[in-house]
Amino acid sequence: MSGASSRVIAILDALSGPEGGLTAQEVVERAGLPASTGYRLLTELQQLGLVHRGAERRLIANFSFQRRLHCPGLEPEVLAQACARLSAEMTVAAEVVVLSGYNMLWHIVEQHPDQAIRLRAFPGFMRGAYELDSISRLALAHLPLETLEKSWDTSGFYTAGVDHRSLDWAEARARIATVDRRDMQYDMMGNAKGIRRYCVAIHGRDGGLICLLTVAEAATPVRDEAQHVANVRAQLTARRTTIESAFSDPARTG
Repeated sequence: MSGASSRVIAILDALSGPEGGLTAQEVVERAGLPASTGYRLLTELQQLGLVHRGAERRLIANFSFQRRLHCPGLEPEVLAQACARLSAEMTVAAEVVVLSGYNMLWHIVEQHPDQAIRLRAFPGFMRGAYELDSISRLALAHLPLETLEKSWDTSGFYTAGVDHRSLDWAEARARIATVDRRDMQYDMMGNAKGIRRYCVAIHGRDGGLICLLTVAEAATPVRDEAQHVANVRAQLTARRTTIESAFSDPARTG
């Protein structure tokens, strides 16, 4: 994809967020673009009638834009309902994240109004997969190690968390190779933003990776760590079962 195309899509993603609209600065920040580029694209979209200004000069999209996972037989509503239930039942943020090239792309983000920390990730947010946190480890475990060695910068991996330590390929390879693709991955210490994520992989009929289903919470101490992890695992596993069973029984949702 050309750089110009990716920048336009980033703006479209950002504008497809809150119904009440966003300020121009918020759109540019969500899109992760330089201010000059973001404001120029917003001006062009307004001239085309695709964006208009509402109350308090907030920008409102005059179009419908929705990313869809390429997965025949799986309706996007099933994923959205799973995230909504996780968020409501656990008072956390729930997400659907996909591996896109060398990046992790946030497809769905459901935040709870009472959760302890707000996420900067939103639908369309993208982050490099070289940060070997729980979601990157689980996603990359679905790629052959030979592919990683041939096509990826094996010197570019680093740890999550405040230490931000570079990993040589031997250590990064070991972290990826030991992942159980059917088990939940998590990092109790959280990342540099103070967010702890737990995730499970959603697989298609052929066993291939479709996406990751995650729970994101504040990386604060918990009284009974083992019980807490077990509770999150049970919730994520139940939602994964519901999603994957939708392939064989399209009437099942929620």
